[in-house]
Amino acid sequence: MTMRWWRSQVLAWAVAFAMLCPASAQTPSAAAYYQDKTIRMLLPTGPGGGRALYALPFAEAFSRHIPGNPRIVPIFMPGAGGSTAINNAQNVAEPDGLTIVSPLKGSVIAQATNDPSVKYDLRNFNWIGRITDATQIFFISGKVAARTVEDLRSKEIIVGAVGRASVTYQNPAFFNRVIGTKLKIVTGYRSAGATNMSVQNGETEGAFTTWNDIQSYHMDLITDSKIRVLVQIALHRLPDLKHVPLLSDFAANEGDRELIDFMSSSSELGQTYAAPPGVPAYLVEALRRAFDATMKDPTYVDRLRKANIQYNPMVGEELTQDVLRTLNAPRSLIERYQAAIN
Repeated sequence: MTMRWWRSQVLAWAVAFAMLCPASAQTPSAAAYYQDKTIRMLLPTGPGGGRALYALPFAEAFSRHIPGNPRIVPIFMPGAGGSTAINNAQNVAEPDGLTIVSPLKGSVIAQATNDPSVKYDLRNFNWIGRITDATQIFFISGKVAARTVEDLRSKEIIVGAVGRASVTYQNPAFFNRVIGTKLKIVTGYRSAGATNMSVQNGETEGAFTTWNDIQSYHMDLITDSKIRVLVQIALHRLPDLKHVPLLSDFAANEGDRELIDFMSSSSELGQTYAAPPGVPAYLVEALRRAFDATMKDPTYVDRLRKANIQYNPMVGEELTQDVLRTLNAPRSLIERYQAAIN
């Protein structure tokens, strides 16, 4: 047994003992515990970009709502497609409520498909909440004659991709295999942002990104008809995209619909936060309720809206069920997904 395991057991036993004591022995106080403490917020990307855009204002507001008002320090920990930060949270960080992590949207499917970078089990994480989803979209250049996904079943267009391990490759590969499109995938781009830019400069004709990215940074491309959004990849249609079909609308049969729903489930994660396995229940409860209060904080919400940052919160308990639903998918469905993206 590791020293980390023994410490977690001692902490858990102490909490259990306190709860069994007479009423005169009060339940552990989250406020007393967190006072003068520092929480590490592990972010699975480098500084800048969408993760930091959300994390920095959230850290300030979240701290005000956690009992004891601990300091929250963002720590950027990129690597292995986001797995490095989650691996650290499970296997290195103490289960003491002083570390939280913000998993990337692909982390649940990475575990479900046995990605070699995964050294974690998200079933055992304590999900705190989600600020917004990560609905993915497929857009094409306004210069392309195609108007719908159906048009792309007979017309070939070029889309850019980072590499085979990236969703920028896996999404168009999935479209070709399951929906029957003719997307010509060109790999070698430096980042997802570079694939988006390749459409604007005419190198490619279409790209996969998140609606949050377009809404926050590139709405002018839509209003100026420079790009058209053809489909959204999510379990639920966004109000902002009520006229844009879901990918599941193109399923040929129930089996394909189940496969598309599995693929789309990652969009539910978005900007989420979780505490590692083994954190005492009273601390998890304090973090969850502080998150809920932050999502209703008028100052925080107004800050997001003024910055035109997407806001679509989900409580930790509901988020937990979404994660379990994906991880408990039938093995046959997961194998079909792996075949489609490869």
